Amino acid sequence: MPDQVPPGRAGRLWLRGRLGAAQRSMELLDRKRQLLRREQSRLAELREESNRRWVTSCSEAQTWGLRAALLSGSVHVAMSAAAVAGRAGVEVTWRNTMGVRHPDDPRCELPELEPADAAAADAAVAPAAAAYRQALEAGVAYAVVDKSFAMLDEELHATERRHRAIERRRVPRLEDALRRLELRLEELEREERVVTRWAQRRLQGKLAGPAAPDSGG
Repeated sequence: MPDQVPPGRAGRLWLRGRLGAAQRSMELLDRKRQLLRREQSRLAELREESNRRWVTSCSEAQTWGLRAALLSGSVHVAMSAAAVAGRAGVEVTWRNTMGVRHPDDPRCELPELEPADAAAADAAVAPAAAAYRQALEAGVAYAVVDKSFAMLDEELHATERRHRAIERRRVPRLEDALRRLELRLEELEREERVVTRWAQRRLQGKLAGPAAPDSGG
């Protein structure tokens, strides 16, 4: 029997209360599970789209980077890159979904080449810099949605484990304990009725007293 069940009819009320609480917990966990699955499905589509955008933008950035290197040499490209090095920034807000705090809506602050720096370089440097900025933004977006997906996936699995534990262990134990207690209480009630009837018959017999003697003769 789960926990320390009070004896008698108090135990029946106790078990019914615990059983009702367990069933309500299952309902809440089921709603949470459905909402998490819905959000996870949305993030899965967004993650796939973000990954495609990241792969495409990386390929384009590499193409423009190679063109810039071929036109002016890797040294000049490195010099152009040094003008904006270390000036990038990323800001990520946090969102709460069913108790899960996860990253959302990233914002990138990426520097651009000054017109003088862009003019001093070959014609491919400016497009290459823009392509690399897009690739970086796409990479940040993918990283954020991938992390969010993983965090919600972990919470979803934890919610499913808690739901299964209540459904397969807690509720059956409470139901079994309540069923056994109900049987014992029914037996006790039957015994009480038998004893009560027996006591009533004895009391009625005493109140009636012995039979009066026959006075005829």
